[in-house]
Amino acid sequence: MRLRLLPFLFILLASAAFSTRSLAQTPAAAPDLKQNIANLASLDFPVRMQAARLIRRTTETEAVPALREAARRDANEFVRYRALVLLTSFNDRTTRDLMRELIRDRNDRVREVIYKWLERNPDPQLAETLVMSLRTEESEFVRPALVGALAALGTDPGVQRAMIAEIPRGLDFFRSAVIEALGRHRAAYAVEGIAATSKLEGPLQDDALLALGRIGGTRATAAVGEFTSGTPEAAQMIRGVQCLLGNFCAEQITALVAAASSDEGRPSTIRGALDALEAVAQNRNEAALTALLDLAKNSALRENVAVAVASVALRQPEWTVERIGALDGPARESAISMLKDGFDSLEEDFAEEQFFAAVRAGYWRAADGSAGRSLASTLIQRLEF
Repeated sequence: MRLRLLPFLFILLASAAFSTRSLAQTPAAAPDLKQNIANLASLDFPVRMQAARLIRRTTETEAVPALREAARRDANEFVRYRALVLLTSFNDRTTRDLMRELIRDRNDRVREVIYKWLERNPDPQLAETLVMSLRTEESEFVRPALVGALAALGTDPGVQRAMIAEIPRGLDFFRSAVIEALGRHRAAYAVEGIAATSKLEGPLQDDALLALGRIGGTRATAAVGEFTSGTPEAAQMIRGVQCLLGNFCAEQITALVAAASSDEGRPSTIRGALDALEAVAQNRNEAALTALLDLAKNSALRENVAVAVASVALRQPEWTVERIGALDGPARESAISMLKDGFDSLEEDFAEEQFFAAVRAGYWRAADGSAGRSLASTLIQRLEF
């Protein structure tokens, strides 16, 4: 079973809760930028929301230096974290230097943002530093982000050795993150270790099967072919994996929809079917995404489907926006509503900020008055960026 981070754990430790996803649809006069940054740690959610909104709308020449300074040395640790998250959406060329500077920071959430940013912006010069961090990093919030940053450097022999060693090591939560990152980055060098895990019935079996399906190739395909039985989640995930490998994909999606919508299905089977559809949709499979959107019509499934759709959007932002744009009015409205509910459930601050950056970039690419610009504007408004 795939494990999701529990954002409320950090809320218990932070000086303020961290939900912030806001940006006004039309320009507004921003109050003092320094005060807006300080308000990122306000205990009042509307104040935090408005602060993030105004900062995002501040000109880059003003916002970037202020956010960079706040991320470095603000007295409030939560402000430092949120400032760094917001900074990443400006795509400033000096951000790499700041990430290197703060990579050993005391703030867990600052390190988490750095590692997530490094996964999207790999830095081969940091390979040895990241391998060393793997020996000491124990935070349940940070370690999954760290292994993602390492997996993005998979051509480095030292990184390969370190990642292979992590597959059978530690708590299932951490092992799941390693296997998922290896699959996401198509780490063919790790197939043997992942294949061994896929044969063991338990909570990591579906993770391992999915990783093999994402990696593909002769050895991974052979390992998938050796699957005979396992957990209910794995029994459904194998269908998604076969789809990723190009084996009767339409039939696999049909079977997954039937499993997810069965009135007699066990919760583990339904969960496994939805996870498999999500994994296939993350591979830019339109039929799988359409199947998820259709399943949301079942009120009993809607909450879990919303999380699945939001997860697809965070992995494939531009593609998901294109697919939403192709829907008719009511279907588009439903998809946007699910996206918002899913984002609220996931609370993935960094990934959601990158989604916003992608939508904003799409807004400016689209012609004035075009359907693309209208959709981007609607998403910014409805998702409260």
